[in-house]
Amino acid sequence: MGRSLWLAFIALIITLIVGTVGLILTEHLSIAKAIYLTVQTVTTVGYGDIEAQTDAGHIFLVFLMLSGVGVMLYFAGLIMAFLIEGQLAGVYWRRKMNKKIEKLQDHIIVCGAGRVGRQVIYRLRKEGAQFVVIEHQEDLASQLIEEGFLVINGDATHDETLNKASIDKAKGLISALPEDSLNVFVTLTAKGLNPGIHVVARMDQTESEKKLLRAGADKVISPATLGGWRMAMSILKPISVEFLETVIHNHNIEMELVELKINQGSCLVGETLLTSGIKQQTGAMVLAILRDEQVISNPSAREEILQGDLLIVLGLRDQLHLLEKLTETLENCES
Repeated sequence: MGRSLWLAFIALIITLIVGTVGLILTEHLSIAKAIYLTVQTVTTVGYGDIEAQTDAGHIFLVFLMLSGVGVMLYFAGLIMAFLIEGQLAGVYWRRKMNKKIEKLQDHIIVCGAGRVGRQVIYRLRKEGAQFVVIEHQEDLASQLIEEGFLVINGDATHDETLNKASIDKAKGLISALPEDSLNVFVTLTAKGLNPGIHVVARMDQTESEKKLLRAGADKVISPATLGGWRMAMSILKPISVEFLETVIHNHNIEMELVELKINQGSCLVGETLLTSGIKQQTGAMVLAILRDEQVISNPSAREEILQGDLLIVLGLRDQLHLLEKLTETLENCES
């Protein structure tokens, strides 16, 4: 389409130049009048204030009408097709994207795609998570759509916008808006629409943490605090920090952390870490056990696994795949 439009534009310019030169030679008009009569003829306006006076001029205008009007109509048709197709493509893409969002299950909603939010969505994409982004700025939303993200251009504090993001079927929401007050409002709205959703909220001011927790946020994160801690530890313990960054960020190593929930009926209930076979059969290592509100760090091999425990497991990607298969076979030992 772009090449055809460019060629049609060149053909139109050549037609106007040929028409102008031809009228100057046949009718002996000035350049201004020749251009004026040529444009009149090509655009089929025909005011009639300038007419050909010679037979040569009449014959030339006949050829100009046949060729010039055709070029003009072709050029105008391409422009209309370009505009219409662009609008239709935009409408089609939006509908297709909305259908994808409606089909999402157990996905994550990211509110805000600024400096913090953009890092969040890039990380989620690397991890292969299903998510949808809500961004208020139209230009930024369009940019994210071009990058292949599912995006809703709207205000995340509105019920309607969160409903478009299928919040009733979402498992989590990350509120990364630049103002703490907006994150409080998004948290309240999200919990009102889906009380069971897990909300992680950004905060900039320390005093906002309690407000966000009261609003229903399950976790409150301060980018400034995390950044400051990381910079300090990079000076005090550079080797340790470099190792952790390599484990967490370097996908070539394929080292990951997973959370293993011990549900009712699992054959792991009552077993110790030694007898569970997690280490022996998969090679993955249990770093900690979250039991109620207690954290058991570096548990011993004799630590018993109880119903409701959440195991934090570290391992290579292949090892964690083996762990998934193991837990699937042990999940319903009663059956």
